[in-house]
Amino acid sequence: MKRRSWMRVLAAGGVTTLLPGCDTMPAAATAPWHEPGAGETDPRRRALAWALLAPSPHNLQSWVADLREPGLIRLSVDLQRLLPAADPQNRQVLIGCGAFLELLCLAAAAQGQRADVTLLPEGEYAAGGVDARPFASVRLTADAGLRPDPLFAAVPLRRSNRAPYGERMPDAALLATLAAAARRPGLTLRASTEPAPVRRVCALAAAGCRVEFGDAATWAESAGLMRVGAAAVAAEPSGFAVTGLQAWFARRLGLLDDETRRRTDGVVAHAALAAALDAIGHTPAWVWLVSADNSRRTQIEAGRAYLRTDLAAAQQGWALHPNSQLLQEFDAMAPLYQRLHAELGVAAPARVQMLVRLGVAPRPEPAPRRPLGRFVRS
Repeated sequence: MKRRSWMRVLAAGGVTTLLPGCDTMPAAATAPWHEPGAGETDPRRRALAWALLAPSPHNLQSWVADLREPGLIRLSVDLQRLLPAADPQNRQVLIGCGAFLELLCLAAAAQGQRADVTLLPEGEYAAGGVDARPFASVRLTADAGLRPDPLFAAVPLRRSNRAPYGERMPDAALLATLAAAARRPGLTLRASTEPAPVRRVCALAAAGCRVEFGDAATWAESAGLMRVGAAAVAAEPSGFAVTGLQAWFARRLGLLDDETRRRTDGVVAHAALAAALDAIGHTPAWVWLVSADNSRRTQIEAGRAYLRTDLAAAQQGWALHPNSQLLQEFDAMAPLYQRLHAELGVAAPARVQMLVRLGVAPRPEPAPRRPLGRFVRS
């Protein structure tokens, strides 16, 4: 949330004394980022300890890993970690699972393990949603001749950077690097750096944020994933961490209780929208992933492609931030969804799987992650 918004709140409450250190991010919530897999003897668990650092929609981390069969990892969607209002068909959740899968494969290769992947080993999910069947199975085999993918070195640098970006424009060489990194079956990365098209996409993205943040169901879904205060983040290190001095004061002023957070006309929704619009207004370039179809297999592949794009950008010192609102498939978003596809020249059966801001900004601290034991079944 924007500093100016909270400073107005603090001034209204008569607060004049700053208390540094209040409600800081708990170390346990970001511990998975430090020496992932250290102390693990099973190569599957070592690879999974890296994979959990993958991006996911709303930082839900919607994955389960079953290790009960030796040498095999069965990956399923955590059906308790979905977004029924904003992502009713579970497309975005599957993209997050694809990113997790790709990082798992990169981590396995870094330790000399070949990852043989079978997507949807028990069949395709229905168009309307996912179920308990695995989205992938992965068998690891030691391979002395395997070489790590150079992108793996960028994993500790990767962030979803929601900040406003500077004016620096990506050049053709960077865009070519990102497009090469994103190559997966049926997917293509495209980009726009020309001022007029960028402004038009920014206007659509801003309108999409207004729709999502103004819709009672989708905003309540996001607000319910806010972990307010250090204790809440430590207890459930997923979703949106709301910590720091301003959050500490706002909690004590009653501005971050559950009922207030869920109001679309409340201070939290207004502050969040203001921050989103500010970021969109400072976007020098957009990139997007286009798929030839919208099958479940393709959605998983889109996540794999995005993870690679994200790592390639981080390796080059650039920031990415997925703008998911315009691609959400709830009724109120449908007109903007269609306008975006028309603006980008994408017609069915092809579709845009990811729309992403590209720019330069200071790298933020890592987002919270659940520890390995929270999603592994063994």
